[in-house]
Amino acid sequence: MARATGRRLTLAAPRAIRAALPTLLVVVTTVSPAWWLFATRGTLDGHPGDSGRCPASNVPPRWPDWLPA
Repeated sequence: MARATGRRLTLAAPRAIRAALPTLLVVVTTVSPAWWLFATRGTLDGHPGDSGRCPASNVPPRWPDWLPA
């Protein structure tokens, strides 16, 4: 489906773009749900979306603050 959509969107585009767009569409459609799941399931303690699966005692001390655990 991504390949067909990519071809349809790039009928008049240069050959390099026509070759890269299907791959880009596959990457975007794979990474977007993964990013969303990480953001909603892997939230900080006390956040409404916190699943409670990883207690604070299980987070390594070197874990970056900007990544939810």
